[in-house]
Amino acid sequence: MKSTKTQELLLNLMPMWNYQIAKPFKQLLDEGVSLEMYYCIQMLRWQGGAMTMSQLARQTKMPKQQMTKLVNRLVEQRLVSRTDDLLDRRVINIQLTKEGLEYMDHFLENEGSFSRFLDKLDEEQKEKFRKALEIMFEVFLQTSGDIDPPLVSPEAAKR
Repeated sequence: MKSTKTQELLLNLMPMWNYQIAKPFKQLLDEGVSLEMYYCIQMLRWQGGAMTMSQLARQTKMPKQQMTKLVNRLVEQRLVSRTDDLLDRRVINIQLTKEGLEYMDHFLENEGSFSRFLDKLDEEQKEKFRKALEIMFEVFLQTSGDIDPPLVSPEAAKR
C-alpha cells in the first residue's frame, strides 16, 4: 500500500477515533486525572507495577521535570507511591498503589464509554475490530523505539 494511501486512511480515521473512542474514554477519567496521568498508570501496570522516575519519564517520552509534577499529582490522588532507592539516593521508585490498581480495574469493568460504539457492531465486526486493534498494538510496539514492551501482556494486565 502506498504511503500516501496510509496517510489518508490515518487522517480519515483520526476524527472518528476521537469522537467514538478517545472522547468517551476521557469522560471516564475521574476529576483531576488527566490522560497523561492515565498513561503513566498504564505504563506502570504494564511494567509490573513499579519503575524508577527516570524509566517512567523515558517510557512516556516526557521530560523528567514534567514527570515529577505529574507523579506529584498521582501521589496526591494516592494512585502511586514514591520511595527513595535504598542503594542509590538519586533514584526515586514509583509504584502503583492498591488504589491505582483499582482505578485501572474500573476501566476494564466499565464498558460504558465504548458501548455506544461497540453496540453498533455485530459479533463478526467486533472480532475484526479486536484483531485490528491487536495488529495496531503490535505495530506500535515494534515501531516505538525506546519504549519497552509490556512485561505483562495487555490481556494479563487486566488482572
